[in-house]
Amino acid sequence: MKKAAVLFLLVISLFTLAACSKQVKTPEGPDDGVIDPKPQEEMVEVTLYYMNQEYILTGNEALEKLIPIKLEVAVGEKPIEEVIIAELQKKPADDALSSSLEGLKILSVETAENTAYVNFSNEKLYGGSLQEMGVIAQVVMSLTELSDIDQVQFLVDGSVRETLMGHDIIQEPLGRKDISLQ
Repeated sequence: MKKAAVLFLLVISLFTLAACSKQVKTPEGPDDGVIDPKPQEEMVEVTLYYMNQEYILTGNEALEKLIPIKLEVAVGEKPIEEVIIAELQKKPADDALSSSLEGLKILSVETAENTAYVNFSNEKLYGGSLQEMGVIAQVVMSLTELSDIDQVQFLVDGSVRETLMGHDIIQEPLGRKDISLQ
């Protein structure tokens, strides 16, 4: 009986090894199921809004507060909304421009039903009314340049707050009509 059990286990082991060593051929080509680690990126022209550095320094109300800049950005794995916010967080190449989003941590950017939801971390989220106005205006004006976004809902650590930095009300989604640049 012991010999039969050992023989049975040996046969099962051989069948298992044989089955495991079989190589399954998969089709080659673009539909082979392999995820490309470097997906193709598409260059897209976007309009980003930056603060006018001269206005920030002088407070001269005759100057434009925001300056639109057309820029080519690479869109691939991330949605274009995330790419735009990431660009706004960088220091502009032109010294005449400034970004109020530099140094701020963005937790997520999502879009649903023509509204972009921009979720800021509370970390380093402080500043005066000009800083807050700059963040809100830059985000709303830049994202609403996209045809499928009409408004932006600001969140802080995943929640709707009364204000972003203590000055401007952000409890409801904001559109271009809500941004006062006069």
